Amino acid sequence: MNDIILMRHGLTNANKNYIVQGRMDNPLNKEGMDQAFATGQYLLNEKVEFDMVIASPLKRAFKTAELVNKGMRHRRRPIVLDKGLIERNFGDYDGKEINDDYYYLVKRGLVPNMETSEVLEERVLEALKDICKKYPDKKLLIVTHSHVIKSLLTKLVPDFTWESYLHNCSLNHIVINDGLIEVIDYNINPLA
Repeated sequence: MNDIILMRHGLTNANKNYIVQGRMDNPLNKEGMDQAFATGQYLLNEKVEFDMVIASPLKRAFKTAELVNKGMRHRRRPIVLDKGLIERNFGDYDGKEINDDYYYLVKRGLVPNMETSEVLEERVLEALKDICKKYPDKKLLIVTHSHVIKSLLTKLVPDFTWESYLHNCSLNHIVINDGLIEVIDYNINPLA
């Protein structure tokens, strides 16, 4: 069994300005760096421990993982990068404004060159399966992206949709046992 916290990265300027960033390799902004460090302190105060940290290779996720580690001080763990956790490819919508058209087109898979929801879900499930195989019976912090996390929550939480807001640095607790995923809690905002 793997006990996993899926964490969304901290704030970027694209997030702040409601711009789709997908595979764009944007850095955290100052607020995002502060959020990530504060989340590490929250985890330390809550006595949440991990055997290791796994992150998407995009800058915003990796830097979030580094800062969470720093915030946890003496409980730092190695960070492993996993390309299976990279954000959804939004195709022709990368760099465009998040608005009603965005939700309509993405939900229906109408964006040219976009990774479909089905392909994204399959990719994320495969990545999690591989991670669990490599690191059996470990407690893991996985720092990743909104749509990676949403690809699971939309399937496993009845009232969670692609349009649901997922806080930056939100914590989403799942357990994976023999390939079965159970959501324990989701969209916990440690900064509230």
